[in-house]
Amino acid sequence: MGHELDACRVHGTDGELLADGFVREHEGGTLVVAAERFSGRWLEEGDPVVAHVLGEVSGQCTYDAVVVFAEAGRVGLRDLRLRERVQHRQAVRVAVELPHRVTAVVGDDGPEPLDPPLDVVVIDVSAHGLRFRCSAEMELGTRLVLRFTATRTPVDLVVEVVRHQTIRTDDAYGCRIVGAPERVTDELFRFVLDEQRRQLAERRDAR
Repeated sequence: MGHELDACRVHGTDGELLADGFVREHEGGTLVVAAERFSGRWLEEGDPVVAHVLGEVSGQCTYDAVVVFAEAGRVGLRDLRLRERVQHRQAVRVAVELPHRVTAVVGDDGPEPLDPPLDVVVIDVSAHGLRFRCSAEMELGTRLVLRFTATRTPVDLVVEVVRHQTIRTDDAYGCRIVGAPERVTDELFRFVLDEQRRQLAERRDAR
């Protein structure tokens, strides 16, 4: 499976970040990276580099590679040699701006409906957690019921507030997802990858 539109970072062998963007072309042992951030001024044909590609279900793939060309906004690589593949669903998240509603608070006796529901804006999502912005204050450890509708199939989530921060005039709460079955985790992970691809394609088309 090709890496087209997957997020990609190119590092020098000393660890310096040279390019940060996405895979524009991938065929066999060659890769072209469209770099949204680029600092590889010294790169020349034949230089060794390390490419970290956030692939689909396989997670992050790390390749040793050789530079074919380097110019503003693009790096071409050849002789890709897979060094490591890491499955890290929990770390893969995407920034979003999605209005949702919290419909209940989970107490000792189960969910207690909120009337009216609490309007929130989900601002990032992973397969195992999310962060939302709202005007209400809530304590760490609070458990909430939220129907997440941005996935291909809407999923009902119980989330536990584990951190708090202030963003401008709103409060933002980081939450872990509690007790989700595997099919829900898979649905969220699929959404994160699809949304990453959509955003990368949108940025690519705007170039």
